[in-house]
Amino acid sequence: MSLLPTDTLLVEQPWTAFSLLWRPKYRADVYDGRDLPIAIVREGRGPGLLTPLRLTGFSGWTPFDLRVTAPNGQPLLNIRKGIGRRVDVTAPNGQALGSVRRFALLDPSGRQICQLGDVAHVNTRQLTKRNGRRVRRDVVRIRPGVAEPLRSLAIAAGVAFDVVHGKGTSHVGGGGDWPAG
Repeated sequence: MSLLPTDTLLVEQPWTAFSLLWRPKYRADVYDGRDLPIAIVREGRGPGLLTPLRLTGFSGWTPFDLRVTAPNGQPLLNIRKGIGRRVDVTAPNGQALGSVRRFALLDPSGRQICQLGDVAHVNTRQLTKRNGRRVRRDVVRIRPGVAEPLRSLAIAAGVAFDVVHGKGTSHVGGGGDWPAG
């Protein structure tokens, strides 16, 4: 059984005036292709003294400690980024699954397995509404049949795309399609 049993992930983040100006913590809700909630992405602890940097274009250089859980609270993945570009992905029990560096998916020893675009397509920054509120939606389509732990790395890259791509919580810049690496 796979971490999330769907190949289409709708990753949504709040998109309000307040969240655009003051959002130092990463937060996203994940839905499947039928619009059912399947995961929640929240930061384990806040940025602390680095909060002022999170409110600037330097947000992507700050550390992140994200938890991906099922709607019932069951842990699914941990996503950690230190200062720099490498994002480590671990199972809830702490087992290293690998890492992501920009668009490269790496095994636990740091060797490149493939590019994100080889196993998934990410369309970012679509503005839409959910329950009457504006949200930014990223659509992540994972190729059917991608095996673990590569699938978990692609899911991590998709649900934390802004962190992986070096944007952090900053909303500067446009969106677009990110196909093959």
